[in-house]
Amino acid sequence: MARDEAPTKPNRPTRTGPVKAWAGVGILFLALQGWILGRWTADGNLRVTVNTDVEISQIRAALICAGAALDVALLIIVTVVIARGCRRAGRVTFDAALATGYALSAWQDPLYDYFGSFALHNQYAPHFPSWGSYMPGRTGHPDPGLEIETAIGPAGVGGFAAMIVCVWTQCWLVEQVAQRRPHWDPTRILLVGIVAGLVTVCSVEALAIGSGTYSWAGAVRPLSLWGGHWYQYPLYECLAWTALLTIPAMMRYTSRAHGTTPHILRGADPIDSPAGPGTRLLAGIGFANTITLGYMAVNATATLWSSPAPIDTPDFFWPR
Repeated sequence: MARDEAPTKPNRPTRTGPVKAWAGVGILFLALQGWILGRWTADGNLRVTVNTDVEISQIRAALICAGAALDVALLIIVTVVIARGCRRAGRVTFDAALATGYALSAWQDPLYDYFGSFALHNQYAPHFPSWGSYMPGRTGHPDPGLEIETAIGPAGVGGFAAMIVCVWTQCWLVEQVAQRRPHWDPTRILLVGIVAGLVTVCSVEALAIGSGTYSWAGAVRPLSLWGGHWYQYPLYECLAWTALLTIPAMMRYTSRAHGTTPHILRGADPIDSPAGPGTRLLAGIGFANTITLGYMAVNATATLWSSPAPIDTPDFFWPR
């Protein structure tokens, strides 16, 4: 499932192509998050805390700890698998570039609440004070004193870094169907990819929401399953996250199936060039941040029509 991209067809080295443009976008995103997180850090916010005063059952507390432990384990596995893939390929692979990009997209998490409250994180999980107030123009959370960013867990910084596992899973599902239906045209395979993305997203969300990791408390209720309850599930978030995963998953599948270079890495410097690895990583950072921003924009815009948090929202999300 996590095998890196297939050996590509030999091409004449070129210094033009999408990779340079995506690398430029990556530099811009790094500069922006450096400005935001730099000010946040300078104000003494780089500290991890756990709110043990919230009302939470022993079972949910154990699930939160298990989620954090699983996230750490996934990060270790991902790092080892990607490092081995890069060593075998002799270059920075698409998986390495994408995983780095997802990890460096975590700074966007407060954008969920750019116009109004949408996401609530479990206060019992290890967390940082949010850097949302350092983002220009953001109005967001109804109680800034309770706004946090989960450090380790499916909904936090570690969750962004481990998102590559969802792409691997989706890509693997597509490959299984494609192997059994080799005569299917690209349109059908794309539809398979979308369905595989929905399956992956719904599986992860069911575990995360059900365990109390986070709540889409500010969802637009008519556009959500179980609207009006803390575990409501906005369908637009589901579709936006599916797109966030499907775009790179299908890019990965296509490159592996046809032995070509993934689109965002085309035009990279020769492998032995000192600029090559950095350019590929920057391209992954630019690409992942761009599609993450699109996902955030969908959810943030929807909060313009959202309702207040449901009255049954548990204390561990919003202590009162």
